[in-house]
Amino acid sequence: MKSLVFSDTLLTEAEVECFEVGRQLQRKALCKRSFDGAAFFRAISMSSLSWSKTPWRFAVQLFLYLLFLPINIVWQFLKQCWLWMLFPFRYVGTFLPPRGFNAPGEKTLQGIHNQFTPYFGLQGRDYIDCINRWVKVLYGLDKAKYHNFARYLHQERRRLKDQGVNDPSFLAVTYRNQLSAARQRLSNDLGNY
Repeated sequence: MKSLVFSDTLLTEAEVECFEVGRQLQRKALCKRSFDGAAFFRAISMSSLSWSKTPWRFAVQLFLYLLFLPINIVWQFLKQCWLWMLFPFRYVGTFLPPRGFNAPGEKTLQGIHNQFTPYFGLQGRDYIDCINRWVKVLYGLDKAKYHNFARYLHQERRRLKDQGVNDPSFLAVTYRNQLSAARQRLSNDLGNY
């Protein structure tokens, strides 16, 4: 048994390592989000806009885009300054144990997820990487080679498509449900650690 630095919560060594893996990925994601210049330019370019093929509508859209471009640049710059200003505090906060932190109740991957992930805020690739690293820490390298979370997620998406769900917007909206179902199946397959 081991406790986190500055915390009274007792965890197994593997649980402490899992928490540290999540914190490392959280720090990486925080740096990426705070200093990602490409995101700044994507927001300014409004690349997600769809342009009309009708000439007069296109002209109106272009006029409105150019009219609001200076406002958007100032807004994006202020948002970026805010991220830079908060970065040191958020980064230092990743080294402190969270308030109300407890050991996982269930000694499964799902139990670790339920207890730890609210403190990390990981998304996308970072989240999948975190789950895969947890499997490696908790169950060993042999099981980690076979039980890959991305594979479980792919199987869940394929299961939905086999049921006739082919709408990309529906699949995007239900992504959290797909993550949850894939994580639960992975946890059930692995059992207790």
